[in-house]
Amino acid sequence: MKIKNAFSLKKSITTILFLVITLLISQFALAATHNIALTAETLPNGQIAYALAGNEAVIPGPTLFVRKGDTVNVSLTNNTSIKIGFRVPDLARSGSGRIQPGKTKNYKIKASKTGSFVYHGDSDGKELLGLFGAIIVDKAHGPVDSYVNADGSIIPVTSADIDKQFVLFMVGSTFWGTEISGDGMQQKPLWANPNPGAVENDIIRFHILSIGPGHTFHLHAHRWLKTGTSEVIDTKLLEEKTDTHSFTVKAGTGVGTGSWQYHCHLIAHMEAGMHGSFRVDPIGGDGASEVGASPYGRILLGPKDEPGLVTFEITDEPASWFRSARGDALVGLGLGIKTKSLEVIAPGSSVNFIMSDTNAVHTISSLLWPTGAHHMPFNQTDAYRGGGILRLDTPGLYVFTCKVHPYMFGAVIVDDPETTHAEGILGLALDLGDKASDFKIDLVTGIKGLPTNSDLAIRLLRTFFVATAPDNWQDYSSGSWNVKFPDLSVVISGAPFSKELTDGGVAAPLSILDISGELLPTPIPPTEHGVGEVWINTQFEKTASKYKPGTITVVDATDWTVKRKIGLPEIDMNNPHNMWPNRDQSIIYQTQWFDNKLTMIKRKNGQLIKNIRVGYAPSHVMTLPTNDDATIAINGENSIAVIPAGTTHVTKMMPTQGRGHTSANPHGHWVSADGSRIVTPNINTGDIGIYAADGDIHARTVTGQGAPGAHPIAIGMMPDSSKIYATNLLHHSLSVLNGNTGELIKTVNLIADYDPIDGSFSDNDGNGEIAVGVLPIQTPVSPDGKAVVIAATGGQIVIVDTATDSIVKMLPCDPGCHGANFGAKQGGGYYAYVTSKFSNRLIVVDTDPNGDGNLSDAAIVGTISLVSREDTVSDDAISHLPGFGGQGVLPIPNVYNGWVQNLPENWKAGLTAAQRNPIGD
Repeated sequence: MKIKNAFSLKKSITTILFLVITLLISQFALAATHNIALTAETLPNGQIAYALAGNEAVIPGPTLFVRKGDTVNVSLTNNTSIKIGFRVPDLARSGSGRIQPGKTKNYKIKASKTGSFVYHGDSDGKELLGLFGAIIVDKAHGPVDSYVNADGSIIPVTSADIDKQFVLFMVGSTFWGTEISGDGMQQKPLWANPNPGAVENDIIRFHILSIGPGHTFHLHAHRWLKTGTSEVIDTKLLEEKTDTHSFTVKAGTGVGTGSWQYHCHLIAHMEAGMHGSFRVDPIGGDGASEVGASPYGRILLGPKDEPGLVTFEITDEPASWFRSARGDALVGLGLGIKTKSLEVIAPGSSVNFIMSDTNAVHTISSLLWPTGAHHMPFNQTDAYRGGGILRLDTPGLYVFTCKVHPYMFGAVIVDDPETTHAEGILGLALDLGDKASDFKIDLVTGIKGLPTNSDLAIRLLRTFFVATAPDNWQDYSSGSWNVKFPDLSVVISGAPFSKELTDGGVAAPLSILDISGELLPTPIPPTEHGVGEVWINTQFEKTASKYKPGTITVVDATDWTVKRKIGLPEIDMNNPHNMWPNRDQSIIYQTQWFDNKLTMIKRKNGQLIKNIRVGYAPSHVMTLPTNDDATIAINGENSIAVIPAGTTHVTKMMPTQGRGHTSANPHGHWVSADGSRIVTPNINTGDIGIYAADGDIHARTVTGQGAPGAHPIAIGMMPDSSKIYATNLLHHSLSVLNGNTGELIKTVNLIADYDPIDGSFSDNDGNGEIAVGVLPIQTPVSPDGKAVVIAATGGQIVIVDTATDSIVKMLPCDPGCHGANFGAKQGGGYYAYVTSKFSNRLIVVDTDPNGDGNLSDAAIVGTISLVSREDTVSDDAISHLPGFGGQGVLPIPNVYNGWVQNLPENWKAGLTAAQRNPIGD
């Protein structure tokens, strides 16, 4: 009996020990290995996405559910045209490197901790196009989360308790969603900005993830627990790069049924479209989610009958600043499409913008749209790293731009499927307007109901197709100019080419606008030489060792040869835009407009001194004539940065707008000759700011018609600082202000002589000269104070006499006419050097060739090719777009009043007495 009892006791102890050991090792004993086969695919709209092998690719990619301790073996096949990888930033991974197109690579992930984790394509920003997904690692056993009940109690939940899970990725300014039910095997793509649905009292688990710039997630009417705490929150900040947050709610608890908004809490992101609704149906309802816009939907060549989505990448790439994700495919359709910045969708589909390939900040802003279109204009008030999403319901043409970089263009044609006036692409004619408004468009400048057969509308269309297609640029080394427009029929207000007006709109082929073989003159330099050098920002020229575009082209003004090309491949110099020298002309300060850097360069040999972070989108730089401090307009932000003379770092940022107000986004500023005033054109607030050198705001004057239509962009000042001249890009005007008080003296209408409907020109302003300046940009005043030269991107150079502040002459310029600056002419007087974005020559203007003071005889006295010669010294081989992108121009020596007096004697020796002291005693 005793022996039997002893045996029973031993057996019991053994059983208990077994159970204890089992519990101790259970997380390892239960650990699983998951073998996942993924592919990377290109979607119909050009975005890229992951798919479980054999299934449709989705954004976000398939959500992987595992438990702590599990191992995930991923076999990834790359079916895209770019190199991709597979990375999980917060979990250990074995297997590295990117996968070439058509190849497969294996990766192993160890689920060593619980939480939600991002996996992505590790492909230099391309992952933002859709190559991302989530791995959810739950506890090995027990509750996976808890929710806050209506009475404030905290209720644990297991996986079995959860009715639905939603994965929401915050990318750019768009949400991408997936609905998950059951054990995670039933996954339904909700696509872009969906409305997730539930039934009241459902237990819902949200997984919020971000990739790229950070966001702040907020869900109305619901509260949840901060991860790992008992703290109740309703908002969560997600950091930059990758971040995640999971929480569980009881749908409608404490608030009931309804449509509860979720959004990014940053106002700029909300206005960019980053929001949706969590819909809670009453008990007995279906709780169905509303799917958002789909890459498979109603877009040009889209395969499914559902709301579609096209996507533009915002890039630093010349011409392709708004690049359709499928731009290469559209160009390859054989329809004569040369631009990658055009898309076609059906009404009710959406356009998405993502800043996947840029180092700067931007806005997504409407330039023109169909008259009567819903939700127009689309206007982001702040520039930031993100994007936007917008549903377009009204047929017609929509053109978007960036207010910071206003020659960036992207166009979407929303095509009414019932418009079949003529055979076009896919048997349809594409609408440039809505038939309900007789195919008219509105402009951000305030013009409403502009007929699409008007001369102005056709000019804008031509400008778009030239600016966004390098094949349409003027290459002076080729001898001829060929412009190709798409072989697309468009529906407009009447027939613009034959002028045969008919009712209901007429389809006309865009290819009628083609220019074939127009002869371009060989650049012939002026017969009289200049003094020193001319530095030109050939902003689009590409070199072999760089990813980003842009060089500096140095022209020797004493013989008009291109002596040097500076690309600075060691820093991948990005879109160099504007320059200024220090006092002794030994250092050139160079801004990188599509970046956040100012670069210091040795003038003598073009070598790098320092690359300095100053703020997003630095546009123009000038020194103070009194102490040689450098001032930099931070175009993407709200300030002027200051670098003291002799140093290489920013010491202060002078705000260009009061605290709490809308950012001013200053562009081409100027400094008074005595250094006491800094004047900025503020593109975002539509005014001119006058500031003391210490940053105090003296005056703010609205120009043109104010924001957003005016877009003041550049400043010039009289040598005695008595008057300020400011160009208003979109208002086509020149504002003249009192240099001391900022009071507006006069507004010069630069298109008064132009009829925008029929395109005729006549002397409507009565000044005796037929002249126009469409889209004016730089506007320097000659060092002697006699002339203002305006470079107008519409292709004109306008001369204004400062004695009367009236136009006295118009000269022809190239497409994208942009930069202008004055340098000394040998023997006396000045040359105005003018650059153009979409050609590769420099134009030299003499505003007073015979020195009689009559500016009406101003003339182009020569042109210079900006293409390298055999003897041109270069730090990198030119690979593409030779000499293109002319923008900032800087003659050396600096001969403006206030600066010329501080030149060293070796530079003064080449100047006449009048040039050394341009305004006399």
